[in-house]
Amino acid sequence: MDPLGEITVTVTVTYIIMSKPAIKEPQNEIVPNNSGGFEITAEDIDIPRLNVVQAVSQIDAPHGSIVIDKRHVLAELETPITTIPMVWTKGYREDKPFGMEPPSRSVYNKEDLDALKKDTEFPVIEFANITLMFPEPEDAKGAGAYPFPISGKNYAIGTLNVAKMAYSQTFKRLATYESLRSADDPAYNVFWNLEAITVEGRVTYFAPSLRVKATDDTPDKEVIAFINKFSK
Repeated sequence: MDPLGEITVTVTVTYIIMSKPAIKEPQNEIVPNNSGGFEITAEDIDIPRLNVVQAVSQIDAPHGSIVIDKRHVLAELETPITTIPMVWTKGYREDKPFGMEPPSRSVYNKEDLDALKKDTEFPVIEFANITLMFPEPEDAKGAGAYPFPISGKNYAIGTLNVAKMAYSQTFKRLATYESLRSADDPAYNVFWNLEAITVEGRVTYFAPSLRVKATDDTPDKEVIAFINKFSK
């Protein structure tokens, strides 16, 4: 089993058909030229994957580096990069050996979880999909890695799939942070650090880790507005 685990992100799309589509000038939004009268949702935004490069990875990048879209290195091993959590979704899936077909089945509610546990011969584990936003650093080297302009700054957006150790070091920290705060103080109100760390064991691998960044700076209000729209 890949220690980090991989799964395709699934986002529910809601279509609203308007009898007379209104023309609206986008403000800090990523909107196609012609939406055809349908509401633009998170499903319409092309969000690349985030990977932590392992020794067996086919990605051409240093081991332990954080890569977006399998092309751009955002940070190398044990080098924190500033990020803003956008949305995160918890699920459960079969813990099949890596590469085994058919792919592991995944579920997102208790009813389906109970049914999966009765129907599978494999252990069932927690996992999460976490979508993160990264402000472009001043010394950024990867052209094209930060394609989203918001309020005069460029950002990258990517989704990280986590399980096992990576799940504990990312999703659980986000959940803990929000459980100790009010509903109007979400995790995206502050900056976080994303870092790949080395996990020693029978097999050495690299796992992502999220921690609140020690800074008084906060994300721009336009970024918060974009995340609020994105997460609906």
